[in-house]
Amino acid sequence: MRRASLWVLGGVLLAGLQASGHLCNNIYRTPDRIVVKPEKQVTTVDRTEQFRVFVQNNYPTWLNNIRLTARPDGGNITVQVTPQSIAELRAGQRTAFQVKVEVPEATARGTYHLKFGISANQLDFRPVEEPTLAALRESAKDGGNLSHMVLAAESLARLDDPRGAAVLTKMAASGDRDYRGRAIRALGKCGDSKQIAFLRGLTSAQDAWIRGNALLALGDLKDELTTFTPFAQDRDEFARVCGFAGWTMAGGKDAETTKWLKGLLTYDNVYVQIAAGWAMALQRDKDAVAALDRGFHTDEPMRRVFAGDALVDVAARTGL
Repeated sequence: MRRASLWVLGGVLLAGLQASGHLCNNIYRTPDRIVVKPEKQVTTVDRTEQFRVFVQNNYPTWLNNIRLTARPDGGNITVQVTPQSIAELRAGQRTAFQVKVEVPEATARGTYHLKFGISANQLDFRPVEEPTLAALRESAKDGGNLSHMVLAAESLARLDDPRGAAVLTKMAASGDRDYRGRAIRALGKCGDSKQIAFLRGLTSAQDAWIRGNALLALGDLKDELTTFTPFAQDRDEFARVCGFAGWTMAGGKDAETTKWLKGLLTYDNVYVQIAAGWAMALQRDKDAVAALDRGFHTDEPMRRVFAGDALVDVAARTGL
């Protein structure tokens, strides 16, 4: 019986579609936002072999009708991917496709490569490949699409490229308040403690949206607990809740605070719900994840991306 070694090429998707429309239809040029990870990188096939390919959506919005392709580079090998499509993948969510490989008797023994591609309603077909620093830097260029900029800059910051933090701090300091919030949250998610001093400065902003997002970012960066204490009496309810949420995210533990934050998961102000849900979901609270899901499923872009950022962060840190 013939045996074929099959090398599976997986990695990170470089998306390249410029679509028209509002926020959630125009961010898909940014690299490294769809992770495609095979269960096995190499396998030896006698006649038939099956394995899973995991796909995770790291955009702060949803994808619909996700489709995976798998193509061998020769040998008359046949590959079947099931299901044909997955209806929806929310922010931070992971799913899996089943890949079945069949090798005919006549196929010569050797090493074959299996290449993947992925598409969605909002995402044109693209091969799976690692993003380059050059591609990320191009997407993060000043004057380009703001969604591309903030997402690419976040990726650069996570890779310790100083251009990422430079773009994010510039966006966080001025301009559209929605994108200021997104840039601030990205500074927290990238895990660079050198941004703490800059973010602390933003907690004195007149706009409570900016104060609150800065407190959440500082919580993500595990700032000192005393940073959050003054905001227990903040005049704005969103900033006040973000102070308690950030304190909890940074490691603060108090049964009364936990109970209070859980009670906010059904609060009338959805942004308050999301802030409380972010903190509690990082504690692996399933009710909090459900609250983030509720906040995420909306046609209001600012709210959806806020909840989406939380879901992606929770997925990265906890696997939920």
